[in-house]
Amino acid sequence: MNLKRIVIVTLFSLAATLHAATPTVPGNGIVVKTETPKRSERVYLGSFLARGVLPAEKIYRIDAPVEGIVRDLSVHLHEPVKRGRKLLLIKSPELLELEAKYIETLIQVEYYEAELARLKPLYEAAVVAKKRYLEAQNTLTKYRTQSGFYRHLLIEWGVRDAQVRKMAETKMPQATIEVRAPIDGVVDEMAVYPKMYVSRGEHMMTIVDPDGVHMVVALPLDIARRLKRGSKLYVGDSPVRVESVASSVDPRTQTVSVHLLSQKRSSLMAGEKRNVKLYWPKRAYRLPASALIDYDDRPALFVKSREGYALHYVTLLSRSGNEVYILSPDLSPESEVAVSGVIALKGALEGAEGD
Repeated sequence: MNLKRIVIVTLFSLAATLHAATPTVPGNGIVVKTETPKRSERVYLGSFLARGVLPAEKIYRIDAPVEGIVRDLSVHLHEPVKRGRKLLLIKSPELLELEAKYIETLIQVEYYEAELARLKPLYEAAVVAKKRYLEAQNTLTKYRTQSGFYRHLLIEWGVRDAQVRKMAETKMPQATIEVRAPIDGVVDEMAVYPKMYVSRGEHMMTIVDPDGVHMVVALPLDIARRLKRGSKLYVGDSPVRVESVASSVDPRTQTVSVHLLSQKRSSLMAGEKRNVKLYWPKRAYRLPASALIDYDDRPALFVKSREGYALHYVTLLSRSGNEVYILSPDLSPESEVAVSGVIALKGALEGAEGD
């Protein structure tokens, strides 16, 4: 009997606690209009000014690898190019000198390889002295090292491997170097013309990848804090992902710079500025902004119940004009949320708590 009484008292205490945790206003005499919350798969974050920015790794500056005369210039300013396409040819006396040294070392390698092959049986038969055989061996090693050095230098200057192999086979210098497009892109700057003499390192043209344009948006601090690298967003109906979030806040505007990368080709050009509508792909409820109040410094709203209108705290995701996007485990599409007379309900609740 005592145990049963304890259980009943405990249940009544629990019910009282739950009732106290959800303050309710009877709503007698208060004109209240209600609406049901609308489900939303995307949260509207707002309209922001976006700027098109081309990252440094999407801009390729092409400088002259050697000095010489520009020949066979085969592209024009603003022309699209594919990776590997020949852009121009440089005829270079400097390159001719290096190729001549390379060919000379190849000839010497072949000569001393033959000489070593001739001396080896004589050395083994003690017909020639060991010193003569070792001198030929060391000389062969020297020329092999030199030819390897010149070969790597030619490739470093931009001579293609196929050209070097052909030179090694024919022993004929070519004195020309092909400059090819390093990426798919567009010729964005042209600083040379046919028969122009260029020095080593002189700027010739720039190729950019317009598909790599990022959008840079200055977002309010409360939004930027929710984002991290890889977060998915939408600009209108186009998916984007967060490429980076600045680690500091602009002290003038109290905003954070966020880089967005389009999943498709960017709708912005480098340097272009345009207002864009930003969405967060997150399930939430959408309600008129008039439904939301601040209660105890927390966002809350009133939901109709049998006893009146119950106060429920919610998580505010975004505020857009006359609408708010919220999260709440207490809401359903059938809930009747007060959207008019809310201030009167709040006043009645504060008055009841004061009593």
